[in-house]
Amino acid sequence: MKLQQTLKHKILFFAGAALLLLLAGCTVNKAVSDSNLSEMYRSSDEFLEPDFIVYHRSNDSSTVFFRFNTKNLLYARKLNAKNPTARVRLGYRLYQDFESNALLDSGSVVLTDPVKTEIPKWVTGSFRIPVKRGNNYILRLQATDMNRGQHAHSVQPVLKESVKGRHEYLLMDSVGRPLFRPYIGPGERITVQYSQAEQSRVIHGKFYNRSFPVAPPPFAAFTPKPFDYVPDSTFTMALTDSATFTFRSTQEGFFHLTIQEDDRDGLTLYRFDSGFPEVNTLSEMVSALRFVTSKKEYFKIADAPDQKVAMDAFWLSASNNPDRARELIKAYFNRVQNANLYFSSYKEGWKTDRGIIYIVFGPPNTVYKSNDSESWLYGEEGNYLSVAFNFARVKNPFTPNDFVLQRSPTYKTQWYRAVDAWRQGRVSTLDF
Repeated sequence: MKLQQTLKHKILFFAGAALLLLLAGCTVNKAVSDSNLSEMYRSSDEFLEPDFIVYHRSNDSSTVFFRFNTKNLLYARKLNAKNPTARVRLGYRLYQDFESNALLDSGSVVLTDPVKTEIPKWVTGSFRIPVKRGNNYILRLQATDMNRGQHAHSVQPVLKESVKGRHEYLLMDSVGRPLFRPYIGPGERITVQYSQAEQSRVIHGKFYNRSFPVAPPPFAAFTPKPFDYVPDSTFTMALTDSATFTFRSTQEGFFHLTIQEDDRDGLTLYRFDSGFPEVNTLSEMVSALRFVTSKKEYFKIADAPDQKVAMDAFWLSASNNPDRARELIKAYFNRVQNANLYFSSYKEGWKTDRGIIYIVFGPPNTVYKSNDSESWLYGEEGNYLSVAFNFARVKNPFTPNDFVLQRSPTYKTQWYRAVDAWRQGRVSTLDF
């Protein structure tokens, strides 16, 4: 059974009520931790790159919102069809955790968009999953462009252990559409719905204005400074009759919202530089150069009267060719932007341990995720020349996306080899 629907030219497609459930019981299946999830960290206009968020509407079920950008979809005309149509199948599998191979539930839905526009648009939908309060789950999703035959995979935690977690909050933009990001722009006004209004009619907020350092190279000995949980300021917001409140960012930093003043679990909203996750200011671009410049070169560019001229001179010196320099700049800062998309938490993704590895070495060939860790492999499994990076999840009340690298002096050779590739005019990848 397929479900297809057109909501006119300018309306985003919503297939929330039209989900075909393929209940599979508790059959034996491959654990998520045994699967290579490297596709999650690869970006291209030809990749689907779906976005997902989870919202707990009730004690027995939750809603998964998802979206695709039409720039990543192939529109094809079927025989005797009037218009080319994009078709995407989204399937999901629900597990207890990363290590479990017991399939709790599964389902799929087919989206169609029959109106291709010159300006890309979002194709959006939702479905419900039968998850009970008191437990956390892992949701594995596979999106398939049915015209292109291309797949994209994603893994989403479903945090439903308590009534206070981040998935109890639904973020919406100014016209009531789900917001697929935890960061907000300067002065942006959003609406937040809280699913457990009977627990509290008041939301308590803490504001933190912190400056976080860039992660050091993977071979450097490093002990993170303990976080000071004393907020810079506090505030409260009352829920409306519809269990919502309006939030607007006033300054850079992050805001932790809870239903009790002393709670750790809650919703965290981040406010970064204007234009985030894109890197579109000279100061940001110069800051992100520190991985491939010497200390002397970095401060020469940072202190230059014209930072753009100094930065361009660095890349031109590396490539000896203006066209090649432009290619290097595009590749490097695309990685910085992707690091922001994939690894941001309380600080920008390019500053994190996973971010610096991603920027310098590129997307890993293999990624394994578990409940408390993430492992990246560059090269082939079983090849002694391959390089592996292991990251441990940090128990952080602000985000589940905080990981620290297990550093080692053995990474020094590979690090400088990759840095030298950039400095010699080549886009760095770990090839074996």
